[in-house]
Amino acid sequence: MKVSVVLPLGPDARSGWVSRILDRLAEAGGFEVVCVDSSEDGEVPLLAGRCDRIVRLKTRSRGARLQAGIEASSGELILLHHPRSLIEAEGLRRLREDADRLLWGGFTHAFDWDHPLLKLTSWYSNHVRAGLRGIVYLDHCVFFRRDLLTRPIPAVEIFEDTELSRILGESAPPALLPFVSTTSAVRFRSNGLWRQAFLNARLKLEYLLGRGDREMNARYERGLGLN
Repeated sequence: MKVSVVLPLGPDARSGWVSRILDRLAEAGGFEVVCVDSSEDGEVPLLAGRCDRIVRLKTRSRGARLQAGIEASSGELILLHHPRSLIEAEGLRRLREDADRLLWGGFTHAFDWDHPLLKLTSWYSNHVRAGLRGIVYLDHCVFFRRDLLTRPIPAVEIFEDTELSRILGESAPPALLPFVSTTSAVRFRSNGLWRQAFLNARLKLEYLLGRGDREMNARYERGLGLN
């Protein structure tokens, strides 16, 4: 089964994480790589020759980037790769080898900062949010069979992964593979551990209460410019 990787990139397209991701995908081999470039300052040289397709899309909508990449891809199994996460090489190989037996899910989450609060955050994300509630955030690097995406991902700026999980969850519960997706803790390092944790919790509550995605994303990105 053909596997396509969609890598959505915003203003952080020139970060060291992107180069590491592309190197890891090349090392694993056998993937179609579609990069969605929403950077605001022109083409990103490091993408040239390292992506099978480059989609240039001027938008702040995370949902729109994902949908554009999916539509530009051709694989039966799609991997949505978070732009500041790195999947274990063996995990990528197993994903490719087992593609015909997978429905949807993600990889086991961890941060690149060994702190008790972040360990608890990853535990919750793996065992409660994904394991019990069926919501897989993008930093798990979400994979799914194309035919399970029965309607487009809403063009929202934030919580696009929650919207996607609700669509995919109509067909089956998610499966987390026992290989790690290590995510940058840049938000916690930049804003402070507890301040970022409180903001994340508040935004989740506001999302449940129906607050507008643009307003929420503006506060999520304030001072960082990652999206």
